[in-house]
Amino acid sequence: MDYKYIEQLLDKYFEAQTSLGEEQILRAFFAQEDVPVHLLPYREFFTYQSFGKLRACSPEHLLERKNAESLGSDFDQKILGIIGEGKTDEPHHVVARKVSLNKRLRPLYKAAACVAIVLSIGQAAQMPYYKSEAEQQESLARSLEQLQQIQKDKNAVAQGDSLIKIEKLKIEN
Repeated sequence: MDYKYIEQLLDKYFEAQTSLGEEQILRAFFAQEDVPVHLLPYREFFTYQSFGKLRACSPEHLLERKNAESLGSDFDQKILGIIGEGKTDEPHHVVARKVSLNKRLRPLYKAAACVAIVLSIGQAAQMPYYKSEAEQQESLARSLEQLQQIQKDKNAVAQGDSLIKIEKLKIEN
């Protein structure tokens, strides 16, 4: 049997978009004896909501669930006994501790040390970067100077060649 309608109603229910009639359809469906296996996890939710208790379950299951969900009448005594308040009626004496200024400032010392470490690591990490950048700038300046010198030499050679050509032309003429 196909239970797509019920699955669609479940989706709408969990998105808070169902009407009261659709919720009653879901409650009636899950109150039946034959509920598909893949929808069984939702059964207790709808039967508990509709009947206030789990009527669709066996009486043994109800007793186990009731015992598991309820607290015993001696719960308070047990808890107080565990934490030790219920056993003694003696007043508790609280002794004040003296805290020195050094102990008070210890967290600040730790925080200052952490900040100093982080700043030192950051500074150390940047040093090689600045050096390499400075070295790169120096090498670029040297390269530029060399290029300028080469250009001057080319210009000088070109001028010398042009002077030689002019002299040859003068000699030929």
